[in-house]
Amino acid sequence: MDSSGRVAWISLTQFVRATVIVAATDALGIMTGAAILGVPFVLAIGVLVFLGAFIPMIGATVAGIVAILVALVAQGPITALLMLAVVILVQQIEGHVLQPFLMGRWVSVHPLGVIIAIGCGVLVAGIPGALVAVPLAAAVNAVVQHLANYTAPGDDPEEELDEDYRELGEEPPTKEALEHE
Repeated sequence: MDSSGRVAWISLTQFVRATVIVAATDALGIMTGAAILGVPFVLAIGVLVFLGAFIPMIGATVAGIVAILVALVAQGPITALLMLAVVILVQQIEGHVLQPFLMGRWVSVHPLGVIIAIGCGVLVAGIPGALVAVPLAAAVNAVVQHLANYTAPGDDPEEELDEDYRELGEEPPTKEALEHE
């Protein structure tokens, strides 16, 4: 139990670290694009994108849409289209390079597992469920992998139990005695 708890905690902290790195990269990329295009409220947009990145699947996209709308209102349609290009570029880098690299390396949850976990989280508890579904799936995955590696293939639980009895200085019960009880 202790080692499983430690493995779950390590997986959870690695998930949070990866998410913070991805969120910071999203925020810096979109802030840089907004600053180059002269869009106002660059820092506020960056904070919104950073916080939005913690909401799985849609958070960073919604925050990027806000950045596009600010560019549209402040600078016009051309700047808004350029801001859209920046948001799409940052999202593509995040989704195809950074996210798979960090999550696959540190958390090792299959992308289909992430989608299923988010769907189950939304069904059970809505948006808060979606927020905790992936870290929970990562922790459960780490514990299951740990427990699977802890017991080597071919180990016979009965033989291990007999060895435990012998280590205690007792003779293991026979199968007939166990069946009689």
